[in-house]
Amino acid sequence: MAIKRKQGFANAENLKTRGVKARRIDEEDLADRLSELPDNVILHIMSSLPMKEAVRTCILSTRWKDLFTSISNIELDGVLRKRALRNRFMEFVDGFLSLRKDISVDRFRLCYGPGIDHRKINEWILYAVRHGVRELELIFQSGTFETRHFTDLEFGVFTCKTLLTLRLFNLPSLVLTIPTHCCLPNLKRLHLTFLKFSDDESIRRLLSSCNSLEELLVQSCELSNLNKLSVCHPTLKRLTISGGFIAPSCEVEINTPNLVFFDFGCVYCKETRLSLRNLNSLSEARIYIGFIAMASNYCNDTDSVFDVMRALSCVQSFHLTGICSEIQAMLQRPSLIPEFPNLNFLKMGTCNAGWENMLVRCPCLETLALNWRYELRNEIAYIHIIADVDPVDWRTPKKYPSCLRHHIKAIKIFALKRKNVEFQLVEYLLKKAGVLESLTVDIKSVTKREQTMMSKNICALPKASKKCHILIV
Repeated sequence: MAIKRKQGFANAENLKTRGVKARRIDEEDLADRLSELPDNVILHIMSSLPMKEAVRTCILSTRWKDLFTSISNIELDGVLRKRALRNRFMEFVDGFLSLRKDISVDRFRLCYGPGIDHRKINEWILYAVRHGVRELELIFQSGTFETRHFTDLEFGVFTCKTLLTLRLFNLPSLVLTIPTHCCLPNLKRLHLTFLKFSDDESIRRLLSSCNSLEELLVQSCELSNLNKLSVCHPTLKRLTISGGFIAPSCEVEINTPNLVFFDFGCVYCKETRLSLRNLNSLSEARIYIGFIAMASNYCNDTDSVFDVMRALSCVQSFHLTGICSEIQAMLQRPSLIPEFPNLNFLKMGTCNAGWENMLVRCPCLETLALNWRYELRNEIAYIHIIADVDPVDWRTPKKYPSCLRHHIKAIKIFALKRKNVEFQLVEYLLKKAGVLESLTVDIKSVTKREQTMMSKNICALPKASKKCHILIV
C-alpha cells in the first residue's frame, strides 16, 4: 500500500510538471507568434493598451525594446501626490517623446495635477500639435494653471489643421480667451467642460473657426458672463449644452438645420431669450427644464416653454425630464401643447396632472417611459428642488389618448414605490393599452419584502392586451 501511495504521488508530480511545461511551451509559442507579426500590427495592438502596459512590453525581447515609443495613441496621467513621482513622471515624458523623433500622433491625452511644470506641459502639447495630432484631450486638474500659461498654446492648439477632436476639461474653471487667429478647419468634435469664456467674442471666434464641426458639447461651463451664445452651424449634427447657468440678460440662439441630436439642460430666467430655429432634421431631443429655483427673477412662463416644445415637435425621441411649474401649467392647458406627429419614444421625468394631454398630442407613440425618480443634472449649484407634486388619480384621466389604445407597445416605469397613486397608474395603463407587448417596472427603490408583494399585485392586474409580458426588475 505504501509503495502504491508513493507511485501515486510520483504520478501526480509528473502530471503537474508536464502541465507547467505545457503552459511554458504555450506561452513561448504565443510570444513567438506575436513576434512574427509586422510592426504596424503590433503597434496597433499596443496603442489600445494603457501607457504603463505598453511600456512594460520593452522587456519581452530586444526587438520590443523601443517599439513602445512608436505607438500612435499617447495617454499621460500626471496626477501624482508625491514630488518624487512627479519629477520621475516629467523625466519619463521628456525621454519618451525624445525617442519618438518624427513619428506622427493620432491621439494625445494629457491629465495633470498640481506640481507639474506648466512649461513642460506646453512643450508636450505642442509636440503633439507639430506631429499631426488628430485627437487632443487636455484635462487640467490644478488651480495653478492660469490663463497666462495657456497663451503659449494658443497659436498651436487653435490653429491646428490636423485636429478632428478637441476636448478641454478644467477644474477649477479656466478663463479661456480665444485668439483672433483661431482656425480649426477640420475639427469635427469639440468638447468643453468646466471652462469660462472671457467674453462673447471669444466663444464666437472659437465656434466660427470650426467650419466642419459636427458635434459640440458645452458641459458645466460658466456662461453667466455671456450676453449672447450663438450656435449657428450648417454642419452640426449633435449639440449638448448642460450643467450651466445662463444669465437673465443672455440671448441663446441655436440655428442648426442638420442637427439630429439636441440635449439642453441649463437654468435660465424669463429674461433669457431662447431662440431655436431650423431644427427640422432633429431626431432626438433631451430637455431638462426642471428644478428651477423659484426666486423672484424666475418665472412661471408657459409661453417660453411652448416655444421650446414647438421648435422640437418634429422629433422621434423625446426625453422631458425634471419638474417645474412651467411644465405643469402647460400640461394642464392642452392648447399650449404642440402636436408631435413623428414621436415614437417619450420619456417623462415625473408624472404630473395633465399627463394624458401630452399623450393625446403624440398620435404615433410606441414606447412610453415614466420616471418617478427626481434627477439632478450635472451638479448645478443654482438649483432648488421642488419636491411637492400634486397626486393624480390615474383611474379617471380627463382625456383618453388614442395612442394608448392603438399604438403603444412598450411601457417602462422607473423607481416605482409602494404608493397608491403609482399603483393606480400601472393599473390604468394595463387596462387601457390595447396592443401593449411589454411592461417593465423598476421597484429596486423599495425593500425586498415590498418588492415581493408589489410583484404579486402588479402581475395580478387585469390586462387589455393578451400579448403583454410583465417584467419586474
